[in-house]
Amino acid sequence: MKKILFFFLCSIFSLGIFAQEITLRGVITAADDGLPLPGVSVIVKGTTTGTVTNFDGMYELQVPSDALMQYSFIGMQTQEIPVNGRTEINVVLESEAFDVDEVVVVGYGTQKKSLVTGAIAKIGGEELQRTSDMRVTQALQGKTAGVVISNNSGQPGDQVSIRIRGIGTNGDAEPLYIVDGLPMSGAGTDFLNSNDIESIEVLKDAASAAIYGARGANGVILITTKSGVKGEKFTVSYDGYYGVQNPWKKINVLNSQEYVTLINEASLNGTGNFRFSQEQIAGYTANTDWQDEMFNYDAPKQNHSISFNGGTEKTSYSSSLSYFDQEGIVAKGKSDFEKFSYRLNTITDFGFLTLGSNINLARITSKGIETNTHFGIGLAQALNMPPIVPVTNEDGSWAVPEQFGIGLQEITNPVAMLDNLNSETKTSKFVGGLFAEFDFGELNQSLNGLTFKSSYSGEMALVDTRGYSPFYYLDAMHFTITDEASRSMNIWSRWNFENVFTYDKTIDAHHFTVMGGVTAFKDMFNNLSASKKDVIFDDFDYSYIDNATDPESTVAGGGYSEHTVASVFGRLNYDYGDRYMFAATLRRDGSSRFGSENKFGYFPSFSAGWVISREGFMSGTSDVIDMLKFRASWGQNGNENIGDFGYTSIIGNQNIYYFGDSKTQYNGTQPTRIANPSLKWETSEQTNIGLDFASLGNSLRVALDYYVKTTKDWLVTAPVPMLVGNSAPVINGGSVRNSGFEAELSYKKRFGKLFFNASVNGAYNKNEVLDIQNAEKRLQGGDGAFGQGDVLYAKVGSPMGYFNGLKTDGIFQTEEEVAAYVNAEGQLLQPNAVPGDIKFVDSDGDGVIDRDADRVNLGTPHPDFTGGLNLGLEYAGFDFNMFVYAALGQEVYDATMRYDMNETNYTGDWLNRWTGPGTSDSYPRVTYVDGNQNMTTVSDFFVHDGSFVRMRNITLGYTLPTNITSYMKISNLRLYVSAENLLTITGYKGYDPEIGGSVFNNGIDHGIYPQPRTVLGGINITF
Repeated sequence: MKKILFFFLCSIFSLGIFAQEITLRGVITAADDGLPLPGVSVIVKGTTTGTVTNFDGMYELQVPSDALMQYSFIGMQTQEIPVNGRTEINVVLESEAFDVDEVVVVGYGTQKKSLVTGAIAKIGGEELQRTSDMRVTQALQGKTAGVVISNNSGQPGDQVSIRIRGIGTNGDAEPLYIVDGLPMSGAGTDFLNSNDIESIEVLKDAASAAIYGARGANGVILITTKSGVKGEKFTVSYDGYYGVQNPWKKINVLNSQEYVTLINEASLNGTGNFRFSQEQIAGYTANTDWQDEMFNYDAPKQNHSISFNGGTEKTSYSSSLSYFDQEGIVAKGKSDFEKFSYRLNTITDFGFLTLGSNINLARITSKGIETNTHFGIGLAQALNMPPIVPVTNEDGSWAVPEQFGIGLQEITNPVAMLDNLNSETKTSKFVGGLFAEFDFGELNQSLNGLTFKSSYSGEMALVDTRGYSPFYYLDAMHFTITDEASRSMNIWSRWNFENVFTYDKTIDAHHFTVMGGVTAFKDMFNNLSASKKDVIFDDFDYSYIDNATDPESTVAGGGYSEHTVASVFGRLNYDYGDRYMFAATLRRDGSSRFGSENKFGYFPSFSAGWVISREGFMSGTSDVIDMLKFRASWGQNGNENIGDFGYTSIIGNQNIYYFGDSKTQYNGTQPTRIANPSLKWETSEQTNIGLDFASLGNSLRVALDYYVKTTKDWLVTAPVPMLVGNSAPVINGGSVRNSGFEAELSYKKRFGKLFFNASVNGAYNKNEVLDIQNAEKRLQGGDGAFGQGDVLYAKVGSPMGYFNGLKTDGIFQTEEEVAAYVNAEGQLLQPNAVPGDIKFVDSDGDGVIDRDADRVNLGTPHPDFTGGLNLGLEYAGFDFNMFVYAALGQEVYDATMRYDMNETNYTGDWLNRWTGPGTSDSYPRVTYVDGNQNMTTVSDFFVHDGSFVRMRNITLGYTLPTNITSYMKISNLRLYVSAENLLTITGYKGYDPEIGGSVFNNGIDHGIYPQPRTVLGGINITF
């Protein structure tokens, strides 16, 4: 009887299950033209069950009667519709134009894009995923107007230089980064992966950045990582690619035959004798391509990331595990970057209380070489090495120029130097935070709109660098007496504690949001280093200090520094009927970097907006204008990146004193400089006027901005007389103005089966120094070719950090031309010149060629115009994306060659040198004796046009149809191939026209480590 009853119940249960399965049919059409849509993905959400519509837009599928259906198509807005037992559901899909209610992240909150009154640019995570850049910040290049991003080099893991609306300081011009609420530097963002980014917002104007007060003068970049979605079914995704990298360019240098010809000519012109005899030339069998010896061709690059996302009714989670590995295209095995990382974001909603956390762990291993210097080990060595020198001798030992009677001081066999280079840095990093948000409206309806959020975030990075210098002898300039092991341990830690109240209220057409809070921030730095000689093992793997045996050689050092900020801030946002908007911000910052007389600073801002298209008098234009908004803002920001303890006089302990008859040595201390308790932050004041326009059903969007940004109170060294007896204090004195225009245009539209999206942006910036309050009334820095100092200047009325040198006027062709180049008194302007030398211009007209007084502006390393073009196409599962970046109007100072030495190699352009009247008016004669100082004078001979247009990325992908992936139990499967830096159009003949760096080290090419050309293939899978 029990068996019969059990069978009966099971039968009823199975019938119930069977009854839940129904056949669902329908037709899907487009809203704009009513035509059926073939190829629409129809899927039971949260499963792999699905199909696609046929040519007539029809579909049929077995689904549970309570299923939630998801309808998606390229260029259309995805719809989710519950079945509720129905057997027929017809769907009309709307075109996916721009989201008019798009939300952007602002400081300490979010806001609808349509109500934003400042200049804020948003880059979605999907745009970042189209590149394989290790650093998230690299992928921002060309994505938004007014943000100039320059790669400092192509070495894996190297940083980028970011300038938002020009350079406003003579110090650190990098913006402030906020990652999930934690302030940090750009270097600190190396733990992030593009796949983990939800969005990046760039706060460009003062009104947007003023909420960050003393740290927002150079702009703010807000980075938000991904979170899960409540109620979403658990999904697993894999994103990976593998590719190879190669140099996109080699510099044309002389081969062995050309080399000996030019060196003999230079020797003859300088000494009257040939350097190489015919017998010597016949014995030179090597024709070494030193660039090929340094380059690492087909260097691999790969990335693998597994992410887990989902949620319950109350909790959402997003987690990922990633591995990234990249070999450098220079110095195989010595220029690499490897990263393991893990991320977990969780949010739990208890109604009145929301708790969240984020955890990021990273383990980074990096090796590197010199990337842009004519000293050390880098490409400059390869460019200057004579091709007649082989890599190795017949016995396998390293060959060096000294064996050929060539003494080149710092220049020697770069492959041999690399062999003796042993250095590795391992970074262990934790970045994370917790937050609790209280919604008082859930406890009492009268408090609707009132929330309180408390968050604590922190970072700790342990950077362990180990080095080993073996015993070796290459030549008289490159040798060690004994081997040495070294190690340094650096610990960076920081925490940030914030408490913020927000009140959001709507009364009829009036809507306002009031926000106020306090924050405390502290960062600390500890370091310890040591070295010791005479290591037991001649092996980097065992080169620990304990394995070194010479106690007398032990050197140790260490230190500690800290920096704190305490702040109070508030903001009011008001709008009337989504038509009139107003915002005001005030922040009070106290920083340990400010002097005792200026410990606290106040940073206000105001902005307003008017959505003109929502006025009644604009109703007749609604068919043409979907949105027209006018914006205006004013605000002040600060820059506290002025270094620690600049306001006081630090006690130095490096002084040595001798006392007594025996002259006993004592270490003494004394103040290092004069104190300045009135020292304060740099202040940036900016006015912005903007216009936003949308048309064609919000498919077309245009944003225009004009700004004027004035930064004052630079940090400079005060002019004081020598009789003071101590170093001059640091004072606030100097100002610069940046003004410019930005334009962004975007278009999205579906044409039948084709979805098209494109965006173009461009920006023009003018930079002018207004005041410098030091003794010289100028600032300078940056080294050119060897012996050429201070090639970058800042003067009143000129741009910040421009190339400053002599103008040239061709080449003297004859003795008569030299003799005719005289001043008003008939004196020779260049008495040491001979035919074939460079003719310098007497720019100040005083009748004397003065290599300081006759310097003029030779151009700037900063582009006048930057722009980006993004193009995307999707059709029948195929997708195509292309991104082109342009930087125009900048110059590069070519300091790659060591002209201070007689027998280094030359570039191929020197084959067009002057050899007699009429042979050349651009390249002078070659000579051992440079009496005219052709090659040691800073002049426009070394300055070249650095404008370029670069195809930054091009990608072709294919997504398998849903009916195939559902059979494979896969939600989504996409395959793609991609190329980066595939094409660069530039007139510059060096490795790379894109050379970032600090304010007074930008745009100078000492043999820059070039960016690689990369070709890769990848896959995206979601289960």
